[in-house]
Amino acid sequence: MAALVAAARSEYDTALTGAGWAEADTRVLRVGGRERIQWLHKLITADIEHLNAGQGTRGALLDAKGHFVADFTALVEAQSVLLLVDPLAKDELLNTLRRYIIREKVELFDESDAWGLFTLIGADSDEAVEKIFHARAPEAPFNFVPVERDGAKLIHSARARVRSTDILISAISRERIRSTLDATLQLTVELLEVLRIEAGLPRWGIDFDSNTLALEIPDVLSVRVDQGCYVGQEVVARIVHRGHVNRHLRGLKFEAPTLPARGDTIWHNSNQVGSITSVASSPTFGAIGLGYVRREVAEPGTRLRVASRGGEISAVVAKLPFDK
Repeated sequence: MAALVAAARSEYDTALTGAGWAEADTRVLRVGGRERIQWLHKLITADIEHLNAGQGTRGALLDAKGHFVADFTALVEAQSVLLLVDPLAKDELLNTLRRYIIREKVELFDESDAWGLFTLIGADSDEAVEKIFHARAPEAPFNFVPVERDGAKLIHSARARVRSTDILISAISRERIRSTLDATLQLTVELLEVLRIEAGLPRWGIDFDSNTLALEIPDVLSVRVDQGCYVGQEVVARIVHRGHVNRHLRGLKFEAPTLPARGDTIWHNSNQVGSITSVASSPTFGAIGLGYVRREVAEPGTRLRVASRGGEISAVVAKLPFDK
């Protein structure tokens, strides 16, 4: 057991101060047609209208009531826009977008089989990427550079508190690049979750879904409030200017060596005020997690308790991303 703990700590340290890689599961939709930018701008939360080729953004599609349909990363190319979306949300995103094409000159393609995605994380990840591709991702988050020789796009992603680069690679080059990456430490799924939770990044199907209002999670999806008009924007603006949401996704620090489980209820005094969505054992921050809490108890420093199968666990609301 001690050897396993030491190995996990070594992997974690490498991910922060060195470089490690993992294969990420994503799906890819291509939006083409000469009216693609104007059409997308009227639908999604992000301001895509003012992006140039090589620029990208996180964004989401909402329904008319302000709930999520899907979240994604949008990459603007010269002749199209690529949407990188979680596999669990791909079909709903594709089908919903199709319903919004009326007379617009827009085309939608599911290119998921044509691409693979790797991510490199760590302070030295730029150097690791440069050794393979002789290029680096841009400094601005979600911007990207194409590498024509390998059919790759190097994307400045956000997967941890440290630098990360996503490599969107053509399927025909996928195995060759994978074999090249093997010279670098391969990160486990468990470690990727620790890094994600430390950074306070909500995950589709885990921390939010189609029942979640856009303003209930931290603003990592470029939600426009008063700029332009998109699906669900009226609800978002009304909440911001006239009301509030009743719950917020927040960071939680647990004051116990054991972790609660996803779905465990959160209490304040005698009132149930939320539930756990993600948990992790962080070598830096200890036992941490994400969870929804009512707005009345959402301020950092608020003391709560979690009803866990192993007993009651004390918790404190924390700012995101986590810090010391």
